Amino acid sequence: MSILTTKESEGGNGIKKVEAVSMRTSVNKDGTISDEVSLYTETEEQFKVSSMILKHFALGVENQYTPRVEFNDLSLIARDQYDQMSFNTYQPNNGEAWEGSPQSAWRSRAIRPIVRNKCISIAAHATARLIFPKIFAYNESSDEQQAAAQVMEDLMEWSGDVSNYSHIALMRVITALSSPASIGYTEYGEVERTVKTEQVNGKWKEEKIRDEAYPCFTDEVVPVAQLLLENFYEPDIQRQGWLIWRKVYAFSDAQAKYNGVYDNFKYVRPGVQTIYDDANKQFYYVYDPNMRTQDVEEVTYWNKNLDIKIILVNRVMLTDWNNPNPRNDKLYPFDKFGYEPINNRFFYYKSLAFKLQHDSDIINTLYQMVIDGTYLAIFKPMVNVGGEIIASDVIVPGAVTTLSSPDADLRAINVGSDLKSGLDMLSVVENSINESSQEPLQQGINDQGSQTAFEISRLEQNANTVLGLFLQMIAKHVRDFGKLRVGDIVQYLTLPDVAKITGDSELTYKTFFLKGLEKTGAKNKKVEFTNSVPEKMTEEDHLTASYDILEEEKQKDMTISKANPAMFRELQYLVAVHPDVLNPRSEDLERSYNLEQYDRMVSAPPGMFDPIETAKLLMVANPMTRKDPDKYMEKQPSPEEQAMMQAQQMQGQMPQAGNSPLQSAGKSLKSSPQTTMPALK
Repeated sequence: MSILTTKESEGGNGIKKVEAVSMRTSVNKDGTISDEVSLYTETEEQFKVSSMILKHFALGVENQYTPRVEFNDLSLIARDQYDQMSFNTYQPNNGEAWEGSPQSAWRSRAIRPIVRNKCISIAAHATARLIFPKIFAYNESSDEQQAAAQVMEDLMEWSGDVSNYSHIALMRVITALSSPASIGYTEYGEVERTVKTEQVNGKWKEEKIRDEAYPCFTDEVVPVAQLLLENFYEPDIQRQGWLIWRKVYAFSDAQAKYNGVYDNFKYVRPGVQTIYDDANKQFYYVYDPNMRTQDVEEVTYWNKNLDIKIILVNRVMLTDWNNPNPRNDKLYPFDKFGYEPINNRFFYYKSLAFKLQHDSDIINTLYQMVIDGTYLAIFKPMVNVGGEIIASDVIVPGAVTTLSSPDADLRAINVGSDLKSGLDMLSVVENSINESSQEPLQQGINDQGSQTAFEISRLEQNANTVLGLFLQMIAKHVRDFGKLRVGDIVQYLTLPDVAKITGDSELTYKTFFLKGLEKTGAKNKKVEFTNSVPEKMTEEDHLTASYDILEEEKQKDMTISKANPAMFRELQYLVAVHPDVLNPRSEDLERSYNLEQYDRMVSAPPGMFDPIETAKLLMVANPMTRKDPDKYMEKQPSPEEQAMMQAQQMQGQMPQAGNSPLQSAGKSLKSSPQTTMPALK
């Protein structure tokens, strides 16, 4: 810990108390300070704010290192470390025998990755489909605006592609399974860097460009050890009075972020803290033993009541002392969720690694004992009988050893190992673990190999039942994350594109492109903000504009949406997650439903269903034919061909059906009232 260090002391009833102690300057024997004086200074307002942040920092550190009953008398830091060790299948000394203990070197130290396997299995099921929230848009009159809601959903999908949301979602779920909480940070920001473009008169010309390595939408997983909070017993992160995010990273990254942006960054030095001495009323550079010499410590402080966001790097305040929260909605840019709630007033959760730890320890102990018992049963220990010493090196297949004493012998010791009892107990404990996490059949394993829609739906229902609570926790995360992302989209994406505005030209807004999914046959999408869309339109004008966009969509073969940025900003947006989003039908289930429906429709009496529309159910069941089902349907004959076919029919020369099963089926249904089509499996 930088800036502060922790100190444990014995409190009442033998309970350990953790205190946060500020770092101090080093003093020589003569009482003078040996550290280098810093030129950094603070105004009275800055000093008050920095002192408040340091006080809150100390309270947050004490919260993290104080033992809690909810964590089985462990602190948050210790609980997180134990959970990570369990998830990573930690083995002391890499599972090998300790040096100097040959008597125990033969014993097995094998550990089964039970916790990790369960966590990965549940993470795979929970992230099988990316979950985006459903958006509802309303105007001042509480009238629903479906078109604006669709634009917002498209922009959320676009921002997810930019920020690599699929990977972050996977990491968030794995963190929730293996840590007391999964905390995420999201923000919008464009990072610029200086590059050399061309050489003029022997000197390189420099200009600033946008750094593509830092996407405008940034999502990040925040370890629980990095986020300090005010109230340990307030579960809602948005109701915390203040939050502090502390992280340590390379000085070069800090230079790329802050150099040239904040003037005070010139006082920041890697590996040293800027400490204030009360006696001398000066700041000093103090070496930090907990950081490498190439690192810096960044502390970002949010306070909702004061509406401030302060950034300190190695204790140097970079922002103004009253710098406001840049978000228009004034929310903290964090959301959090976990595997299971401990209680309704605790900020953190019970991870799956924590829940399975005790049963996992029992299984690993029994597992080692069964292996040891197998060793003893196969290769029993021996006792030397007689007057001659028989060493273990004579027990070699094919070896010939001459003994002088006729009474010399080796006899096996009956250790009496009961392997069956150990295996039975292993089975009992494994069943207990399945009850706490996920049974093999609930992982989607089908013993019968049936492909009916009902049985596939039952398998999916079984797989989702045990995940029901966890999916609800994920739904909460999606809603909270959606609120933050909607705020960023409204605040930043609807602004004019400054880079494209020159002179007295009209305001130019951003345009966004979304790639359509190949397997669903969805077209590419384009979302365009433009002032060409008037705020008020008559029905005739709206119809004309819709036809113009439809014509443009046909020309470009894509879905196009145009929105007025001012009107888009003024709407209210509601974020929701529906059950069908959490537990959607899989493609296999949809395919089975379509095929079963098709089988019954073609077996129905003639005239009940349209044969062409019925055949399309079969087309959409295959990804290859789903994109353009009309391509495979029978082409309607021209009037001349119809007249010729009627003449041939009257002469008794009816043409035979084509080779296509669908053509044969369609013609049979049309021509013969008694003909029925066999069901396709």
